[in-house]
Amino acid sequence: MEDIKVLSEQILTRAKKQGQMKLDDYEKVAEAKLKETREKIEESEKRQKEQIIQQLNNDYERQTQTMKNKQRNQILAKKQELLNTVFDQAATELEKLNDIQFSQLLSGVLSKIDAKKEWSLVPGELSLELMQSDQIKNILTQYSFVTVSDQTINNKAGFILDQGGINYNFCFDALINELKRDFSPQLATLAF
Repeated sequence: MEDIKVLSEQILTRAKKQGQMKLDDYEKVAEAKLKETREKIEESEKRQKEQIIQQLNNDYERQTQTMKNKQRNQILAKKQELLNTVFDQAATELEKLNDIQFSQLLSGVLSKIDAKKEWSLVPGELSLELMQSDQIKNILTQYSFVTVSDQTINNKAGFILDQGGINYNFCFDALINELKRDFSPQLATLAF
């Protein structure tokens, strides 16, 4: 009986040992799979964090650029507004020319036109009073090939010279607009 007891203990010990070995093997496999899964999860988390950071950086850059563009556009709008104000003030100042200044302008223009052709001068409504001054009348007598029209240009200061249906516009707002096109970029560069 003792032999059976010893034999059964040996069988039991061997079975425990084999079971423990299998259990140890399964634990090693399970730990390896667990480690591999953890590494995959960590790698996935790392990629997700990198993607989130990249997305945030992209959003930040986009928002920064949008704000810079908006700021630049606001500055450009203010500059344009300031330039327009300068040109509007220039037009207003021209409308205030006295008869001597207006006569100098008129004389300068008339001295450059072809005296062999007939010209018609159409005054602006806002300059009509200046056209009645002695200074202007004296100048017009020097240029007999120019006749003053009975018509006027509504709400304009300055005049138009007409020669055979071709108009040369010397209304002050038109002159200022022409200067504005030509000199706005240079003025903007100098002023800003």
